[in-house]
Amino acid sequence: MSASTVDAHGDELWLRHGSADSRVEAAQVGVPAQAATALAGALTKWQADTTALFGRFVELSEAMRTAALGYAQTDAHNAARIAGVGDQVTADNLGL
Repeated sequence: MSASTVDAHGDELWLRHGSADSRVEAAQVGVPAQAATALAGALTKWQADTTALFGRFVELSEAMRTAALGYAQTDAHNAARIAGVGDQVTADNLGL
């Protein structure tokens, strides 16, 4: 899975949860006061949960990008080392 895929999932979560939040807010108008209070409390918790989940998606995608950069740097370093060793090999070293 790529970091951009994780970003896309995070964005989708944020948008879909935001849409659900809007529907809950709109529903509060037509319900009894106690129910509206309960919905408001639940909505506050859900919004906090969404923020935490979205933050985790951001952390994961950043970690994936950092890991990919580290991998690329290690790969380039090792390729240079292998090329350096290859430059030292002659037909005499190979017993040819």
